[in-house]
Parts: sequence; structure tokens; C-alpha cells
Amino acid sequence: MRLDVWLDGAHQPVGTLESFDSGSVDFRYNDTYLANPALPLSQSLPLQADGFGDVLTRAFFNNLLPENDQTRLLIDRQGISRDDVVGILYHLGADCSGAISCLPEGSAPVKVPGDLSADYEALTPDGLTDIMVSLAEFQRLPDATKDPSPLAGVQGKMALTLLPDGRLAVPATDKKVPSTHILKVPARADQSDVDHEWAACVLMSQLGLDTSMPRRLNQSGVKGLLITRFDRWNADGFVRRLHQEDFAQALGLPRGLKYERQGRDGRAFNAQAVEGLLNCTRNPAADKRLFMLATLVNLALGNNDNHAKNHALLYVAADVPVLAPFYDILPVRLNDRYTEQLAFNLGTAKTLEDVTAADVEAFFATFGIEGSRYRRFLDTEVKPLLNQLDAFAEGLIRQNMKGFDDLIGGNLRHLADALSLPLEVRERDLFVARGGGWLSAS
Repeated sequence: MRLDVWLDGAHQPVGTLESFDSGSVDFRYNDTYLANPALPLSQSLPLQADGFGDVLTRAFFNNLLPENDQTRLLIDRQGISRDDVVGILYHLGADCSGAISCLPEGSAPVKVPGDLSADYEALTPDGLTDIMVSLAEFQRLPDATKDPSPLAGVQGKMALTLLPDGRLAVPATDKKVPSTHILKVPARADQSDVDHEWAACVLMSQLGLDTSMPRRLNQSGVKGLLITRFDRWNADGFVRRLHQEDFAQALGLPRGLKYERQGRDGRAFNAQAVEGLLNCTRNPAADKRLFMLATLVNLALGNNDNHAKNHALLYVAADVPVLAPFYDILPVRLNDRYTEQLAFNLGTAKTLEDVTAADVEAFFATFGIEGSRYRRFLDTEVKPLLNQLDAFAEGLIRQNMKGFDDLIGGNLRHLADALSLPLEVRERDLFVARGGGWLSAS
């Protein structure tokens, strides 16, 4: 089976995705595409005439598949193996998340820019409520609602478009036009995640770290987040897609290796891999600085779920990417169902409690900050940033999120002790993870 692979805005297929009787798959760029100034699909699939073989091809394209009822139903109905990535994309490839589509060979491209005045149908308030209630109760859409743009990754999300008049909308029938936002609705038991993620993103943004900002929604008591998509360009009433890839795709890792603990030497999401990847961006030094600072802020916020699919590269106007805004900033340590393990190690530390000065020094050294530069970086960059976080976090108390503020305080104190940093951390109650909550020390 052969599929044409398209990038939104390209005038010809980028290349061919093929499966073989042996079960292996391969992707190869088209010669005519390579002959013109071309954008690579991925840093793991650089522009070249040769095919990429099964491992790299499967890792990249498997990351495009949505993990939802639509995919599972297709597999059951068609009798397709879950490993048959080309067979699944034959049926679902027109709706790949982002700028990529995978279509039967010879098919015309289907993804086009969206005219906000003509290509979308607004949701009624009741329609939005039905969607949010169904996502909260069942982590799927209502039976009568088809997801026009299934999102790769976990359930509980839907792609929507914000119209100029403020209404939310879906593409009109048979229109393959872009969305502008992602609606994210946690299950009933996790509804507090909405306020926590919103607050964490606000704090990241206040610290000057570029963040994809969400807006809180509440429909009939069900809360959700409306998150601006950073891979969209909205101008003159038209919405266009921008190509992006998460770090798992860029590193040639399947979604099953998105945490360092799942990988192995030479094929893992770790600091060394990220450092090498950021060398390919438009401004490597600036992006490495942002990644290092964001890593420490995530530690302080209790977000140890910053795995390879929660970081991305964005191709704005050239074949050289930029580091995408940070997203999915959720303080998972407020929820006892998450592991205490870090998404990637800092030095040898696998949890926040394990982090020592030597671990942070080794982490920074990976990104080229070592020797006298290391201490200077701590004093001039890290210390002011964490002091700012402590000050900004006081606003959480007024937002009825005292437990989150206590968590941040405890994490900041641990980092201050580990790094011998004289941080000005406010006095707080002691946060103790237990049943997803916190215990007062007083």
C-alpha cells in the first residue's frame, strides 16, 4: 500500500509512505519535492533521496495517530492490526493533526486554509455544553458529534475554531479547514486540573517564558480549557496551518518512549538528546536557555510530566524551526495518581527529592553552562526567576488554590537547599501528597 504525504500549502506531495508484505514501512521524499526549496517533515526525516526504513518511518507516522474511539472502531471494523500504521492512515490520514495529511496515491490535497466567514458552523451554547459534559463523563464526544480534526494523543480533547464574534465553531460539512483552538476537558474526578493548569500557564507566562495560554470555560458546571494553537496563522480572515512536530517525532522516538525511563542508550528522551535537537533551531543558545529555565520552573510547579510529546518545534517561515511555546503545564504532583518520577533525569536524579547541586550542575553542563558560567547563571538567571515565581504564586491563595501555592513553596525550598541559593521563599504550610491533596503542618 502506498500513500501520498502532503504538507498543507505544498503544490505537490512531499513524498510516499509505503507498507510491504513483510510488515515493514518506509517513507521517501519525492525527487520533484527535493528539487525545489523544501521543508523537511521532521528533524528525524531530513531531506534526502534515500528512504528512511522501518524504525524512523514508523516512529514518526505512528505519532500522528489519534488515540481515541474513532481509531479503535476503525481497527475493529476493518480488521486492521494496531501496528499497521499505513493501513490506519489510509482511512484516517486526511484528518492527521497539524499540517500533514496522508492520502491514497494520486488523491488531490484536502487540507486548505479556512475562511472564517464561510467555512465554519458555530456551535450553540447547548451544543458546546453537550460536548463538554460528554468529554467529562465519558472522555469521548457525543454520539452525534464527529470530531472534524482528531487530535493525536489522549482523549478528552476536541479541535475548535474561535470566530471573530467570539463563538466557537467546527468546520462546515466536508471542509478540511484548520482549527484555531483545542478544547480540553478533564474527567469529572480531575476537574480541578482546569484551574491548576490555567494557573500554571499564567505563572509561566508571567516569568517571561513563552506559553500557549488557555482560557477557562464553564458550561453547566463542567470546566474545561480553551487553548490557543501555536501552529496556526490567522490573518485577513483566513486561518492557515503551520508545520510543527513534537520532540518525540523530531528525535525519531515512538510515543511509547516519550519518557526517559522508557528508553535505552542511544534511543531515549533525555537532556543529551534535547541539547542535540536544539542545535538545529534558528537560535540554539536562546532556546537552550529557555529549556533549562523552563525545566526548573516545571520542577517548582510540580509538573514532572513534561515528556517528549509536551515539547515541540515550529516551522514558521523556513526549514529552520524555532522552539514552540510551552504547553500542557499541569502540576501533576497535586494528583496522587501520577508518578513522582521525572519525565527526564536531571543528572542522575529521577525525582525532585533526589535532585542535588551536582545533578543540576551536570544538567546545565549538558547545555554548555559549566565552570564559572554555571554559578553566574544560577545567580543572574535562576535565582531572580525563582524569586519571581515565589512572589507571583501568592496570587494562587486568592484563587482558592492554596494547596498549589504550598506545593510550589516546598519545591522552591528544596531547590534552594540543593543549589545553595538564598531564595526569599515565603512561609507556607507543608504540602504532603496524599490522595491528591495536601496536609497542613499547623
